Amino acid sequence: MEVIYVVEKEYKEDLLAELSGVTKIENNLVWAPFTPNVCFAADIWFEPKIETFESISQAQRILRAAGKYWFLNPLYQIRRSKLIEQGLLKLPSLLQAFPPIKPLPAIGCFSLLDNNTLLYATKRLKTPPLGRFEFIEDKENPPNRAYLKLWEALSILNRMPRKNETAYDLGASPGGWSYVMQSFGTHVVSIDKALLEPRIASLPNIVFKQSSAFAFEPETLDKPIDWLLCDVACYPARLYTLVTRWLKANKAKQMIITIKLQGKTDHQMIEKFKSIPNSALFHLSYNKHEVTFFHPGPPTEIEACA
Repeated sequence: MEVIYVVEKEYKEDLLAELSGVTKIENNLVWAPFTPNVCFAADIWFEPKIETFESISQAQRILRAAGKYWFLNPLYQIRRSKLIEQGLLKLPSLLQAFPPIKPLPAIGCFSLLDNNTLLYATKRLKTPPLGRFEFIEDKENPPNRAYLKLWEALSILNRMPRKNETAYDLGASPGGWSYVMQSFGTHVVSIDKALLEPRIASLPNIVFKQSSAFAFEPETLDKPIDWLLCDVACYPARLYTLVTRWLKANKAKQMIITIKLQGKTDHQMIEKFKSIPNSALFHLSYNKHEVTFFHPGPPTEIEACA
C-alpha cells in the first residue's frame, strides 16, 4: 500500500532514511510504501486520491463530495489553490485548549499538482492538519515550554491522567511535566539531582526526591506505576538502558520518554527503540531535534472525514 508522508523541511533527510521504495517527492510530501512506526513523518495520508478537473467549481464539488472540512497544503498553482479553498466550508479554529473542550472534527487535506490535477486524502494518521498540534499556551504557570511536548504526547495517546493514578517524572527539573500531571490530580514523584522550581515543588500532589533519574531502581516498587515520564538530556544509548530496565521490571503501565538526538541523528539507535514490542516513536510538533517514545504505543485508528 503506497501512502503519502508529510514531513517538515528540516527532517526530510531523516524521514527518507527511514523509508524504502520512495517513488515521488513533491515539496513536503513523500510517496512511498507504508512502513510501520515511521517517526519523522509529521502525518501520513492513507488512500490518497488524484483527480483531474476543469474548473475551480468542479474541484470544489469533488472535495465536498469526499468530506466536510478541508485544509490546503499548498504545492503548486497557489492562487488557484486558494480560490478552491475559499469556496469550501470554513475550518473551525485549529488552536486548541488543553485538555480539549471540543475535539477537532475530521479534516481532509488537499493540494494541486498542476493546474488541473487535484490530490486529496480524507484518511490521515493524526487529527490536526499536517500533524501540527497548536495549543493555547499557558504562559503563567509552567516553568518552561517543555510542558507543550507532554500536552501533545497525551493528545496523541488520546488518554488523560486521572486523580487516582501515580506518575514518576525522571529528570523532572524545573518541573514542567510534573506540573502537567499534577494538574489532573495525579500523584507525582519528581526525581532529579537539580531542584524543582519552588512554585512547582509547592504544588499539591508532587513529592520531590533529589536523586539521579538513572539511580532509581524500578524493582523496588511494590506495584507498577501508571505513568513513567522522562524528558532528561542524555545520550540515546544511556536512555535505552534505562527504558529496557523499566520494561524488564514491568513496573510502568505507560511510558512517555523523550529521546534527545544530539548532533547527527542516530538512526541505528532509533531502530533499537523501534524494535521494542508494542512501542511507537513520533517526532512531535513541539519536539526539537528529538523524538518521543511511547510504550505502549497510541491507538492506530486513522482519522477520516465525516
